[in-house]
Amino acid sequence: MYACSTDRLEPGMVVARPLLDERGEILLQTGTTLTVDYITRLRRRGITAVEVRDGLADDVPPVTLISGHLRTAATRNVARVFEAVSSMSRDLFGPNPPITGVQQALDRLGDRPLPLPPQGTEAVVRLYQDIELLIAELLDGVTVASLESLKTHHGDTFTHSVDVAVISLVLGHEARLPHAQLRELGLGALLHDLGKMYVDERVLAKPGPLTEDELNQVRQHPSMGFELVRRMPVFSLVPAHVAYQHHERQDGGGYPRGLEGNNRIDRQLQERIDSRRMLLMAEIAAVADVYSAVTSDRPHRRAYPPDQAIDLMEAHAGAQLNREVVELLTRNLPRYPIGHWVEVTAGAWSGWRGVVLAVPSYSLNQPVVRLLLDAAHEPVDDGVEVDLREDPHTRIACMTEEGLPDLAPDRQRLALR
Repeated sequence: MYACSTDRLEPGMVVARPLLDERGEILLQTGTTLTVDYITRLRRRGITAVEVRDGLADDVPPVTLISGHLRTAATRNVARVFEAVSSMSRDLFGPNPPITGVQQALDRLGDRPLPLPPQGTEAVVRLYQDIELLIAELLDGVTVASLESLKTHHGDTFTHSVDVAVISLVLGHEARLPHAQLRELGLGALLHDLGKMYVDERVLAKPGPLTEDELNQVRQHPSMGFELVRRMPVFSLVPAHVAYQHHERQDGGGYPRGLEGNNRIDRQLQERIDSRRMLLMAEIAAVADVYSAVTSDRPHRRAYPPDQAIDLMEAHAGAQLNREVVELLTRNLPRYPIGHWVEVTAGAWSGWRGVVLAVPSYSLNQPVVRLLLDAAHEPVDDGVEVDLREDPHTRIACMTEEGLPDLAPDRQRLALR
C-alpha cells in the first residue's frame, strides 16, 4: 500500500484504504477499482493522493488512531459549525464580507453571544460530545505511534481541524492535563481555524508565495477565530484563546500579538497568569497544528515523509514551538511508521527497499522491516525481514512517491492480481 498522487493514478489501481471527503464521508471504499471517471472526479474535488494497493505489502495492516465513524462525526460537526457561522455572516454582513467589516460588526456586538442559527448551537454541543468520545478512544490503549495514520490527502480545513484536535489531545494526555483541560484543549483545537472562513479561498489555495497584503489577510484569522469562539455557547474562554494563540511563537515572533512561550510544560502560577505569555494549551495546539500541516499535502508542496517531519519539528523547537511539547511528540512518535516504505541507506542491504512491519515501543527508531525490492529494484520472493535492533549498522530513510518512479508499472500490474 502506498499514497499515489492523483496525477499519477491510472485506471485499474485498487483503493487500499477508505477515501474520505472534506466532511469525513466515504468517497471510495477499500477494494474499489479506479476508473477514468473516478480519477477525473477525484482531481476535480482537489484530492491530492489516494492510498492504493501495491501488490507487495498489502498484508501489512494500517495503524489507525481513531475509529472511522468518530472521525466522520467530528468532521461533519466541525463543518456544521463553520456553515452556521457562514450563514450568520451572510445575514449580518452580506456575501463575501471583508475581514475589517466583520471585525467592526463583532465589536458592535460586544460580549453578546453570536446569533447562530439553531443548527449551529446544536453542532457546538455535539462537538463537546465528540471530544468526550475522542478522549475515551485515545486513552483506551492507543499510543502516539499511530499519529502517522492521521495524514490526510485532502487540504480541507475541517479534516485538518480534527487531526489537530486528536494530536492535541494525545499530547495533552502525555502532558498529564486533567480531563476538564483536555475538553477545553480539544474544542479549541477543533475550532482553531474558524477565522479562516473570512480569508479569501484563492489566498488559502495559492500554490506560490503570498504577497504582503495576502499575508496580512491570513494573519488576521487567529483574531477573528478568537472573537467568534468566545461568543459561542462554550464553557470557558480557553478554547477561544487556543484559536487566538496557535500562531504565536516561543521567541515572540509570531502573530497576532507577539506573545512569548515558556518552552516548558510545568510552570509557576505567575507564569500561568502572565498575559504576555502563551497558554500551555495553545502551545500544545501550535505543535499539533504544525505537525498536521507538514505531514499533509498543501497547495504548494507534498507532505513531508515522517522522518523528515520529525527533523523539521525538532529544528523549530525552542524558537517557534515549545521545546518540551515537541519532545513529547518526538519521544513517542516513530520516525519510520508501520506500513511506510523505506530505503536502506547504509549497511549490508544498502539500496534495498521495503516496508516497516513493526515498531517496538521501547525502541521506536529501530523497526522491523520487510525488504521487498533488491538494490536493482527487482521484487524479492517472500521478502527479507531485518530487525534493526539486531543489525545496528543498517540505516534507513522514509521514501516518498517520487522516490519510487520505477515501481509504478509493477505496482499497477501487481495490484490487478
